[in-house]
Amino acid sequence: MNSKPLSTRTCLLLILFFGLAAYGNTFTGTFQFDDIFGISENRSLYPLNLGRLWHDSPLRSVGNLSFVFNIYLAGLTPWSFHVLNFLIHLFTSFIVFKLTRSILNTPAVKDWVPPSQQNLFALVVALLFATHPIQTQAVTYIVQRLTSLATLFYLATLWMYLKVRLENTRRYGAVFLLMLAAMLTKEISFTLPFAILLAELFFFPVSEKESLGKKLLRWIPFGAFLLVIPSLLFMHSYLLTRMGGSIKILPTLAHGISRWDYLLTQFRVERTYLRLLFFPVDQRLMYDYRLSSGWGDLDSWAAFSLLCGVLILALAFLKKNRLLSFGVLWFFLTLSVESSIIPLPHCIFEHRLYLPMFGFALFLTSLLWMLSRSVKIFTVISLTLAVLFSSMAYARNEVWKSVLSLSLDSVKKSPHMGISYAGLADAYNDELGDYRTAALYYEKALKLGFVTPSVYHYLSRAYARMGDREKSLHFQKLVASVSNRERNLIFPDSHALALAEKGLDLEVVETLKKSIEGSPYNPLLFIQLGETYLKMHRENEAALSFRQAINADPLYVGGYNALALFYEKKGDKQKAVDVMVEYLKCKRMHKPLFGN
Repeated sequence: MNSKPLSTRTCLLLILFFGLAAYGNTFTGTFQFDDIFGISENRSLYPLNLGRLWHDSPLRSVGNLSFVFNIYLAGLTPWSFHVLNFLIHLFTSFIVFKLTRSILNTPAVKDWVPPSQQNLFALVVALLFATHPIQTQAVTYIVQRLTSLATLFYLATLWMYLKVRLENTRRYGAVFLLMLAAMLTKEISFTLPFAILLAELFFFPVSEKESLGKKLLRWIPFGAFLLVIPSLLFMHSYLLTRMGGSIKILPTLAHGISRWDYLLTQFRVERTYLRLLFFPVDQRLMYDYRLSSGWGDLDSWAAFSLLCGVLILALAFLKKNRLLSFGVLWFFLTLSVESSIIPLPHCIFEHRLYLPMFGFALFLTSLLWMLSRSVKIFTVISLTLAVLFSSMAYARNEVWKSVLSLSLDSVKKSPHMGISYAGLADAYNDELGDYRTAALYYEKALKLGFVTPSVYHYLSRAYARMGDREKSLHFQKLVASVSNRERNLIFPDSHALALAEKGLDLEVVETLKKSIEGSPYNPLLFIQLGETYLKMHRENEAALSFRQAINADPLYVGGYNALALFYEKKGDKQKAVDVMVEYLKCKRMHKPLFGN
């Protein structure tokens, strides 16, 4: 296979071109679903408080810090988040190119691709990674930046490790820093030390100078990073609280799903993932996926047999095509955190394929290289795939442009999932202002079993906006009942919000007083009342309401913030400081086992 070599600059420009072709239509998209709770309504992100950011989610602190950067750069404007998401994807694709080039220079495979064609081979791997439509959820769904950014650090760590090994030095400082950054971005990075060991064993063969024992000794400092994520899980007070005070290294984040049933289900999920990698059609936000149950689930065992067959086939090709085998093992390794015995609330999501995609891209490129009779045929097939994938990604990103378009697509493809109808109701409620249709879809979501405080709250608010006070109050009461069962979640009064939008302050006051009689421990009701009093210039009553919010829930910071802000606006900064000191003292008295 002889042909004129591509320059590195040309390769990077082609990656940029195809990246823009696939994602050039994403910059005008909106916040979607978990973007709201994870970013725009996440009070851990603003105002900036590094201590709080770390305390609330240490295992995702680096990723959350990137959201803080967006907020301080351009506020809560979605376009800036989309731009940074795209840049992360682009740089990750560049890293894929550089990592592949380093792999091709390792002792085990350095003769498999001629030096003049190594840039071409690495370019194809990077283009498949950059343009495959399954990547859209991790790139276009803003909050899934946690996945793409963790992958960037993950792959950069492996690239730097291979560079140090090829240069035969011991300058591993950058490797350790990148590994730590990956593990503080998302938990999928737990497998990174194993990925380093896999690369070491695959691409640097055991010899007299480098025995297996020496390789394992060299790996020990990297293996020590396996303790980072379990240690932070162990100490994280929020997770400890959710577990009822017990200490567990393997948390169960999806209540009611056994580890065994989840593992059985993942055999079928991974079969679906393989189908999506080879045939990326019928993509969807939510998959209506049946949970496997018990030993007698024949479909799960059929999927398990298929996966074993793929694994055995990959090992059989170990001598003939080491890159192909490595790509398959990479797929299984990097999926192991989310497709194992740790039940997650949703058993399948497309963004979970973002990191495994490198293994698939390496596998497919190696297979094409092995089967192609010439560089020209290899190039034509690869470019055809890149054009096809980028056009499919562009089309999928059109669906992601608004809550309405994504929800319509979700309802069409997953008509039996209540969460799909809840998303569609949100679109009619927020984007179109059609409260009657929104209420119908919220009720459809409830009938399909998607019963959450949020659905009841927004349903109550929709009826309030339509002027149906009786139904609004009915669903408002249901909010309180479900909230008590789900960690005492609190919501404002929907009917009062609707009245406030019309400027009916006196009616807002009366409505809130009645709501407080039924929910005397909901601090948000007192805060609503205090803010209404401020609009009416009744400052003494406002201050009293904010103090009552604190009394209703002494651990809820919102009441303290409201009262402190009230004093600050009045020019009494000392009282404002005293209020926040009071909060800190209260929090210290109730600090969890391992502190804050």
